[in-house]
Amino acid sequence: MSDSLLCVRDLTLRFGAVTAFAGVSFDVAPGELFAVIGPNGAGKSSLFNALSRVYEPCDGTVTFEGRDFLRLAPRQLAGIGIARSFQNLGVFPALTVLENVMVGAHTKGSVGFARGLLRIGVGKEERRLRDQCMVILERLGLADLAARHAVGLPFGTMKRIEFARGLASAPRLLMLDEPANGLTHGEVDELAQTIRAIRDQFGLTILLVEHHMAMVMSISDHVVVLDFGRRIAEGPPEQVRNDPTVIEAYLGAPA
Repeated sequence: MSDSLLCVRDLTLRFGAVTAFAGVSFDVAPGELFAVIGPNGAGKSSLFNALSRVYEPCDGTVTFEGRDFLRLAPRQLAGIGIARSFQNLGVFPALTVLENVMVGAHTKGSVGFARGLLRIGVGKEERRLRDQCMVILERLGLADLAARHAVGLPFGTMKRIEFARGLASAPRLLMLDEPANGLTHGEVDELAQTIRAIRDQFGLTILLVEHHMAMVMSISDHVVVLDFGRRIAEGPPEQVRNDPTVIEAYLGAPA
């Protein structure tokens, strides 16, 4: 689709004789909350890592705003407007909440290595980034924790800090890797509201890879379902929820 932000075509990843996923195709439109779901072992995390340039696909193409995505190194993603989260928390416990978020803003700095080494313009830039990150914390309801160290905070709060850090790079596409992993039922409900609010408040496109089907169905605009590395269903949440193939993949075939 010419108006797609992210276009995935026939993507395949193998580890030796093991196929993680094969022939996966989909389009993510600007402003969409797009989810990829599937049972354990479906290939979701492998797909996410291929799309975040951790793994190198064996075949297929991916474009982002028409650009050949697979030619980019992982370190280049933030520079073109892509941020990602991790299944395992990547929060720095020794830093304050604000400092954790400011780490995500490093790609927006303009001082450069030489001027930074000589401390030319560093203070002004740091104040600018600090102010921008405080705005993000306020919008995520974290401003009162800005000066507190991240260690010891509730798991759900640290998830929001990680989101804030991703938002600090001013992305157009935010990729979330199983953000509900490890959360309680109440925290999952809160997370769902946060993800939807982030999309709406910041005008983002969100690609969500998740195993928590109920959460995905409550917030997504479009859903792709994988099973054993193959796409078995795609469409609006209501359509996917009632697809017999999807029900069988999650619950098993009747005896």
